[in-house]
Amino acid sequence: MSGVSMQSLRDLLKDRPQGLTFADLPSTVLEDLALGWSGGRSTAEVAAELASRLDGIPKRGRDREIAGRAVLALLGRRGASIAVAAPADHVRFLGNVGTDEGDPEGGQAFVDREAEYDALDALPTDYGVDDFQADLGGAFAAAKQPAPTSLPADDIALKHPLSLLCTSLPGGLRGWFHDRYAAERADVYAWTFVLVGRAIAHHRNGMLETGVLSLDDVDTGIPEAMVRGLLALPLGQLARTAILEPL
Repeated sequence: MSGVSMQSLRDLLKDRPQGLTFADLPSTVLEDLALGWSGGRSTAEVAAELASRLDGIPKRGRDREIAGRAVLALLGRRGASIAVAAPADHVRFLGNVGTDEGDPEGGQAFVDREAEYDALDALPTDYGVDDFQADLGGAFAAAKQPAPTSLPADDIALKHPLSLLCTSLPGGLRGWFHDRYAAERADVYAWTFVLVGRAIAHHRNGMLETGVLSLDDVDTGIPEAMVRGLLALPLGQLARTAILEPL
């Protein structure tokens, strides 16, 4: 979890220890709770330990509930059509040790998202570095164009809303991939292309922020070793590291 997000969470808990709901959390904090990692542990696990110290409720399984609820809160904030029994402004971050029943809906959202990751991992793809380089110019230019009227629905986006945070591909970019590749491969390739690009932005910008890279180290070409490593990941694993907006 970023230091900024953790401090934001601590400040909010200090100001409203019993009244803080997931609707009160900034999107950056929700994103970290949903997807972030720190020191080899999920951000939700770090937050679960903090919450348990404050309210005395055991932390076992609480990280899953926090991560799942953060995903649901993010989707609600983005206007996604995901039905929930308990809206974000009804779910408090801290509870009462004597009466708390946990957050089964948040926990189930975590389980459902993991199942979506597994389903994405099972999608076959042989998209390689040469394909990525060949598609760079044309795909980005096509992204600015409207979607072809004959373009079919994107089953990947429709079937994996929790793991992809209800994001969608630009219609023009999807059209580009459907023109270049067979229909059964086009959307897998298009999602791979976009997620690799987002992962590059995350990792490169993160390394610049932490000083691992300097501006002098960043060239104008694609980081081929990084692209090759990202393309070796199955689609679900790639979504885990790339679905957030670029830093």
